[in-house]
Amino acid sequence: MGNGGLGTKLRAAVGTAEEAAEAFRAAAQSRTLHNLKGDNFKIDGIPDKRVADIVYGSGMTKGPGRAVYDALMDAPEDELCPLCRHSDVTQLDHVMPKATYPALCVAPENLVPVCGFCNHTKNDRAPENAEDVLLHPYFEHTGTATWLDAELATSALDAGRLTYFVNPPPDWDSTFTARVRRQFTFLDLSRRYSVKANQTLRGIHHHLVKQLKAGGAAAVGVHLTDMATSHLAADPNGWTGVAYRTWAANDDFCQGRFW
Repeated sequence: MGNGGLGTKLRAAVGTAEEAAEAFRAAAQSRTLHNLKGDNFKIDGIPDKRVADIVYGSGMTKGPGRAVYDALMDAPEDELCPLCRHSDVTQLDHVMPKATYPALCVAPENLVPVCGFCNHTKNDRAPENAEDVLLHPYFEHTGTATWLDAELATSALDAGRLTYFVNPPPDWDSTFTARVRRQFTFLDLSRRYSVKANQTLRGIHHHLVKQLKAGGAAAVGVHLTDMATSHLAADPNGWTGVAYRTWAANDDFCQGRFW
């Protein structure tokens, strides 16, 4: 049984895919991905799912494009998901979903290594407006500006527990600020970071008690500040460094409010 000239159609679509990749790159650089319409990223004569199954599924994850797939997966130096900076990279995400933008299904700049949580949460989502566009790690990032912050719980039952939030620098424009906040909420980062910080606190609790008994609040503060400085030097907005910085800055915590 014939395949309706599928191979011929796919070979003829190479130019379409290249043009689609260029359009994507221009939109990502200008922060206008929300203006890309799925109808302009089809492959003539081939159903969207068929394109994704053959070109990406068979051609990239299992076929000759596997080297590109592996190179993209190996790209993050610290192996952390660039969307959340929380979990390990395990999958490739299509920034513009392959289900509705099939001409972009193997465009390298449309493929970002992410964690399973972020990939599942994003799913086949495409941005609907400028504030809905997740930051593209290849073209834009939050730089070295300090924007992640946290505060300690006031309840004695939750001593040491942190709540994370976005505290944007004054030079961010309103749209960029809204995008970072949207991404922070969409990917449930406040809760995810808080869980990690609470696990860290349990792990260092014994050491903090020893520091407090040996040198008082000052010793605890010095230790926490040193840890904050080290972690923040590696990542100015990492949840770990922000946790140590917040604990170190709180007098009650350094005086033993982690018991």
